[in-house]
Amino acid sequence: MSESKSIINDRIMPVMGKISQIKAIRAIQYGAMSTMPLTLGVSLIAILVNLPVEPWLAWLAQTGIDEHMRATIKVTMEITALYMTFMIGYHNANERDSSPVTGGILSLASFFVLMPQVIPYDGGEVAGLNFDYIGSNGIFGGMIVALLVSSLYCVLDKKGLVVKLPNSVPPMVAQSLSPTFIAIIIFVLVCLARIGFSLTAWGDYFDFINGVVGAPIMNLGATPISAIIFMITISIFWFFGIHPNTILSIYLPVLMATGVANLTAFMDGEPMPHLAFSAVMAFYSLGGAGNTLGISLLIPFISKSQCYKTLGKLSLAPAIFNINEPLVFGLPLMLNPIFFIPMVSTSLVNGIIGIIGYNLGVYDTLNPSISLPWIMPAFIGPILTIGIKGVIAVVIAICINGLIYLPFFLKADKLALAEEQALEDEVMAEKVTEAV
Repeated sequence: MSESKSIINDRIMPVMGKISQIKAIRAIQYGAMSTMPLTLGVSLIAILVNLPVEPWLAWLAQTGIDEHMRATIKVTMEITALYMTFMIGYHNANERDSSPVTGGILSLASFFVLMPQVIPYDGGEVAGLNFDYIGSNGIFGGMIVALLVSSLYCVLDKKGLVVKLPNSVPPMVAQSLSPTFIAIIIFVLVCLARIGFSLTAWGDYFDFINGVVGAPIMNLGATPISAIIFMITISIFWFFGIHPNTILSIYLPVLMATGVANLTAFMDGEPMPHLAFSAVMAFYSLGGAGNTLGISLLIPFISKSQCYKTLGKLSLAPAIFNINEPLVFGLPLMLNPIFFIPMVSTSLVNGIIGIIGYNLGVYDTLNPSISLPWIMPAFIGPILTIGIKGVIAVVIAICINGLIYLPFFLKADKLALAEEQALEDEVMAEKVTEAV
C-alpha cells in the first residue's frame, strides 16, 4: 500500500492536478455547471406535470396548461447545447483574460451558423431551427465550437487586432465595437467551414461531429460497464485524496449528452436510449463518493471508541445530504488501508445492483425531466423520479454498502479503542507516579 501511495502522490496526483487546471477543461466544467439553474429551476414544473394522479393530469390536459408546462421544460432542459455553447465560450474567454461576453456571443453565433437551418417536413423541408441540433445531438459539437471560437477570439484579442476608438467614446460602446475585425475573421472562417462540411458525405458540421467524435465517445462512455468503471475510478481517486470533481469534469460531456437524450425521448413518448446507463448511475455516490451513507448510519450506534462515537454524531447529518468529507478526513477514509477495499467494492456492487434493477424493470418509470440538487438525500430523490421501486432499490444498496464497510470499521474502531485505553492507562500511571 505504501508503494501504491507513493505512485499516486508522485506520479498520478500531479498529472490530475495539471488536468484540472487546463483552461479548456475548466471552461467545460464551469459551462456545464452554469446550466444547473435551468434544470433545477423547472424541476417543480416537471414534477407537477408528471404527477401520477389521474384527476390532476386530466385537469391539466383539459385546460391546456400541460402544454405550457411542457413547453417550459422543452426550452430549458431540452436545448442544453445552446446554453452550454454560450457559457463554455464565456468561461473559456474569461479564463484567458478576454471579454467573456464577447467570447460567449461569438461562440453561440458560430453554433447557429454551422447548424442546419431547415427542418424535414412532409417529404420536404421548411425553414427553422431543428431541436435535434440544440439538444443532445448538439452538445459535443457545441463544446468544440465554443472552445475553438472563443480561443481564437482570445488569441486575436491579445495580438491587438481590435478597433481602437477615442477616449471620448463611452466605454460600453468602445467595448462592443473593438472586436469588429476579430468577428469578421471568425465568421468568414466559420462560413467557409459550413461550406466545406456541406460538400462532405455528412452534409453538415453537427452530423460530422456526432458520427466521427460523438458516437464513439457515447458508445464507449455511455454503457453500464463504463458507468461502473467511472464510479470505481472516482472512489479510488477519492481514497488517494483527489477530489471527484477532477474526474467528473472529464466525464461530464457524456453525462450531459445521455441525460438530454433520455429527456428528449421521454418528452416525445419514445423509449429512452440510455436507460441502462442511467439505472447504474442512480447508485453513484450514495452519501458521497465512496458510498458511505450506509456506514454513516451505523457509526453513531456501534462505535465503542469515544472518538468515533463523536465523529459519527457529527458526520451523520452531512452524510444524509451526500456530504462525506467529515468521514473522508476524520475517520479517515483517505489513505487509510483499512478502508480501501470497501470504498472500491461498494462502487462495483452498486453498479451491479443498477444493472439488476434495470433488468427487473425498476427504472421503466424513470422521469428524466425531474432534476434534483446533488444534496437531495439518496432515499428521497427516487420517490420523485422513479417511484417506490426506486426507493426500495436504493435502500437495499445503502444497506449492502453498510454491511460491506462494517467489518472494516469494526477493525478500525477496535484499534482506536485500544489507543484510547492505552492513553488512559498512561495518564493513570502518571497520576500514580505524581502521587507517590
